[in-house]
Amino acid sequence: MQNNLSEIKKYQQQKEERFHQSLFKDQIQNIDSTIQDDSNNPDFVKVIVICTFINETIATKEKIICSDNEAQFVEKDDVVEQQDLSDCIKKEIVTYIERAFIECSKLLKSNYIEKSDVIKLPICSANGIRIPNEYDIRQFFKLSKIKNNSEEFGKSLRSMDTKHLFGLLISSLVFQDSQIEEAIFELLFQNITLENAVKLLLITVQYESKKQHYFYKLIKHLYYFSKGLLKETYDNYLQKIVQNGMKPKQLQVEKPNFIKLITQLHIFKINSTILYPIFKQQESSLFQYYKPINETKSFTVYRNLDCPEGREQSDFPHIYYLKNNEQQTVLVAVQYEISGDILIFQEYQEKFIKYNDNYLGLIEFKNQGKEFIVFDDGYPEYMENSFPQWVGRKKRRMLIFDYFSDKRYDKPRLFDVKCFNINTNQYDEIITQEPHYDEQKGAFTLKLKDIALTPSTRNFVLQKKEDNSKEQHIYLCHGKLNRHTFHLELHEGISVFQGFCISVVSICSKGTCQ
Repeated sequence: MQNNLSEIKKYQQQKEERFHQSLFKDQIQNIDSTIQDDSNNPDFVKVIVICTFINETIATKEKIICSDNEAQFVEKDDVVEQQDLSDCIKKEIVTYIERAFIECSKLLKSNYIEKSDVIKLPICSANGIRIPNEYDIRQFFKLSKIKNNSEEFGKSLRSMDTKHLFGLLISSLVFQDSQIEEAIFELLFQNITLENAVKLLLITVQYESKKQHYFYKLIKHLYYFSKGLLKETYDNYLQKIVQNGMKPKQLQVEKPNFIKLITQLHIFKINSTILYPIFKQQESSLFQYYKPINETKSFTVYRNLDCPEGREQSDFPHIYYLKNNEQQTVLVAVQYEISGDILIFQEYQEKFIKYNDNYLGLIEFKNQGKEFIVFDDGYPEYMENSFPQWVGRKKRRMLIFDYFSDKRYDKPRLFDVKCFNINTNQYDEIITQEPHYDEQKGAFTLKLKDIALTPSTRNFVLQKKEDNSKEQHIYLCHGKLNRHTFHLELHEGISVFQGFCISVVSICSKGTCQ
């Protein structure tokens, strides 16, 4: 693991250093000006796109050899493109564009050098991923002039083959034209295949399109689907790829950090290291659910049931909502059958699909409801070798419940919880606070202030285990407000996801142990 992190750090450092070198180094080499038809036209300005490459090859394409006599020649690909970097780590594309474009583009204006009358545009490139050529750039600016004429613009796009559409897409990302970018995506999405989805992932990540997050999730879920984890296609384009002939064994793993795509004639190998930054961004977006909070927060948990007393077990599914003080839904849980897994999602959906884009984890029943294990959204541990690094991750045990007292109707069931802290990568041990028996009231009581309005065995407090200090470290307070509504107060050290799961377990576990 340490070697992987150092490799990634080195990769990112090289990428950043070379990019900055191309920004500030004023020596331009290997510029072929003889092919420029408009070099002497005063209405045109020279544009030099400076592509600085990292040493590492990100993508390769190989031909599938069926016999010893078959030629091993691999035709040039429309996206996966090898560069000869034996002489230098730079490639420069030179073209001329109409001078009027400078005033229409902040990017061109900011990179225009008036003294030299030239636009120098540095970009960071990865060997194996196509860079724009002069034809691509000229086509881009030609289309820029008609992009507001929807009929003519659409006709021009539809007349292009996939190779030229990819080139135009790369140019639109380099020159930051979101209108042309969106139009090309719309066209490519109409009949998208697995191969093109992988190529769009490479392009959008390398050239930092806003759609890189979508394509990362798309490829991740295609892996999940091919491994049988994702049972249904929840996304229209995911469904199109499956319908367009995707086979279960097309997506494989080559070494720990290579995506292997097998098509009818070729094998593509993608170094998944390029996905590490977006993987970290995806993980950071989930911190709001998995990361321990650092201040007290109050929520309300609603159980969506409408059934007579004593028939709670007969009406499924049960749906649980976690809402904040503004009554905004924070999390949703669904249980389809008694003692069945409870799935946790970011929001309510018409159809709850495990491992879809909103899936956060599950609560698993063990030992006839005396034990519960809560997992996050990762793939099963036994499938770790079926996924390349940085395409998802294996699941973590976020909570391990153990009820150590029998079910009673006059006293809360006592349990302890091992609570995984993603900040420390360690488990914090917490336990229910023992209620004391009030002889005058003839009942067990807890100090819950305004948290509980109704006497219930589901009223409890979780504190740090073996905390003998006067001011005990409280993690969670849970109290019943009415039949299907509960108050949840979280304290420092526990996450929103974990607190919600503890509440759901305490509500649904009634009657599950006979």
